[in-house]
Amino acid sequence: MWYSKRSRQLPRRLVPELDDSELSRVLSHLHAQIAAQGDNLAEANDRGALTYPVEQVLRDSGGDWDRRVHRLLVLSSLKEAPVLARQWRARRPDCADALLFEACAQLSHRGSEDPSHDLGPVITQCHQAAKLLPSDPAPWIALLACYRLVRATAADVRWAWEGICARDRWNREAHVQLLRYLSPRERGSHAMMLQFTDAVRNQAPPRSPVEALPLLASLTQYLSLQEAGGLNALTARRHWNQPQERTLVDDALCTWPQADYLTHAAALADLNLLAYVLIKAGRTRDAATVFHTIGPVITSWPWREDGPPVETFRHWSHRAQRVAQQ
Repeated sequence: MWYSKRSRQLPRRLVPELDDSELSRVLSHLHAQIAAQGDNLAEANDRGALTYPVEQVLRDSGGDWDRRVHRLLVLSSLKEAPVLARQWRARRPDCADALLFEACAQLSHRGSEDPSHDLGPVITQCHQAAKLLPSDPAPWIALLACYRLVRATAADVRWAWEGICARDRWNREAHVQLLRYLSPRERGSHAMMLQFTDAVRNQAPPRSPVEALPLLASLTQYLSLQEAGGLNALTARRHWNQPQERTLVDDALCTWPQADYLTHAAALADLNLLAYVLIKAGRTRDAATVFHTIGPVITSWPWREDGPPVETFRHWSHRAQRVAQQ
């Protein structure tokens, strides 16, 4: 069989950095320093011992906006990110990246709160960062996320969206944010989501960072049907057997696991998405190929939809390997 020894070593933890080796080194450094300092983070960072690696890895991404946004998302989601951001800003108040990181850290740690929570200060920081970083789409993406969370008007969302497109037309995170805004859970509907993803599919170049958007929309629709219960839950069971959905999954399975087909920063997150969809579609044997490509890199979503993500991933990865070997 084609299963390597590495593929049989199932992952034991989440890997938010995915395959970004530079980001992984920074996270390892931060975790070690934070563990050593305990509650004395301020003292440890007086000379930038903690925030300098963050500053460096963001700067090293250069004009690779896709990579830069990925690193911002991972770093700003750290539990200690708000503290680190304040310390970085205090040490270098004129640093545009420090301002952007602080806005992203505040946004990340307020994202799960009530939409009515006041995000005004964060929105102001996003505007300030956008002025200081005129070619960078990241402040605009953070602004779009803010507008999403406060259920802003379509005019505000469109303005942020146009700012992003002028700087990075096919940015993955921006498309994910707008897809959520257009979902029935927020300000839209299934029809609006599908209209958006159809337009993206028709216009985006092959192998772009938004390759997975139609599949993401399809999974969003499936999960919504499941959550609704009743007849909707029965419809959800047949969702992946619909010709359009089956073609969507088949096309992804045919191309995504190929070496170097997906090269954007969140490629392995999209492969996790595909593996999950194949499991939900009852295509466990097909999922084995995708699990093999993923290796030990597991993302929290969508596996957390079915319970603890690591345990869920390990269960299905092991089961897919056994089915493929039969």
